[in-house]
Amino acid sequence: MPALAECCERFLAYLENERRLSPRTVDTYRSGLKCFADFLKERHGIADAESITNRHIRLFVAEQNTLGKKPSSIDTWLSSVKSLFRFLVIKKLVTDNPALAVGGLKIPKRVPSFFREDQMNFLLDQPADEGTALTPEDDAFVSARDKAMLELLYSSGLRVSELTGLDLDRYYPDDLTVRVLGKGGKERIVPVGEAAACAIAEYLPLRSGYASSGENALFVSRQGGRITRRNVAMRLKNYASTHSFGEKIHPHKLRHSFATAMVSNSHDVRAVQEMLGHGKLSTTQHYTHMDMNTLVQVYRSAHPRDSMGVGS
Repeated sequence: MPALAECCERFLAYLENERRLSPRTVDTYRSGLKCFADFLKERHGIADAESITNRHIRLFVAEQNTLGKKPSSIDTWLSSVKSLFRFLVIKKLVTDNPALAVGGLKIPKRVPSFFREDQMNFLLDQPADEGTALTPEDDAFVSARDKAMLELLYSSGLRVSELTGLDLDRYYPDDLTVRVLGKGGKERIVPVGEAAACAIAEYLPLRSGYASSGENALFVSRQGGRITRRNVAMRLKNYASTHSFGEKIHPHKLRHSFATAMVSNSHDVRAVQEMLGHGKLSTTQHYTHMDMNTLVQVYRSAHPRDSMGVGS
C-alpha cells in the first residue's frame, strides 16, 4: 500500500513543478495535509493512503471543529485532502476516492474590505515627500518609489506578488500597460492609469542610482535588490501613517478597492475578471457590492415603476 507521506510529497511536487503554484499556496496545502496525516496516525494508526475512508475524513473535519479551528481554515484543509485524492486516483496510486462522499463546509461569504474612491483619492493626492530621517537622496528615492507602488497597485489591481515580481521590461509606458505573472504562472496584460505612469516616470530616474548591476526588478530596495512583499506592506503602512490616513492599509486591500471601483463604475464583471486574473467569474462577483445610497440612486434612475425615477 502506498505510504501517505510519500503520496503527499508527490502531490506537493506536482503542485509546485507542474501546476506552478506559488510557494505560499503550496505551503498551505502542505500544512493541511500534515495535519490530516498526523490525525490519521495518532487517532487511527493509519499511515497508508489506501486505508483511508470517507469516515476518517469526516472525523478529521469534526475534530478540527471541536478544537475551535475557523471554518474557513477547516474548509481549506478539506480542499487539500480532496485535491490530494483526485491526484492519487489519476496517478492510479489508490483505487477509490473516499473524499467524493464528503461535502464541503458552508462558509458565509464575506464582502471584501475596500477603500472608497474618496479615501483613495485623498491618499493618492498626497505629496511624495516623506519627511523621514533618511538622507535627502534616500528620502527622495523611497518616497518616489512608494508613491509609484501605491499608484500601480490601485491603478492595475495587482497582487503584491505580481508587483514585486515585475521586471523593467514588462512595463510598457508607450502603451500604458504592464505584463504580470499571476497565479499558476499565467501571464496577463493589464492597463496602467496615467497617474500611475506619471509616478513611475518620476521614480525611474532615481531607481538607476540604487539598483544593483544586472537587477531587472522594476521596484528595488535601497540595498539595490528586488523589493520583497513584506517590505511593500511595511512601506505602504508607513506611507499611510505619514499622511495621517486613518485606515489600516495593506496591498491586497488596494486590489479589493480597484476591483470594487471598476465593477461599480463599469458594471462589466467579465472585463474586471480578466484584469484581475481570476480563474472563476464567481470570484470577481464578490466585488459587485454597493452601498445603499448607490443602490437607491440606481433604482431611482432605472426602475420604470418608481414614481421618483425616469419612469414617472
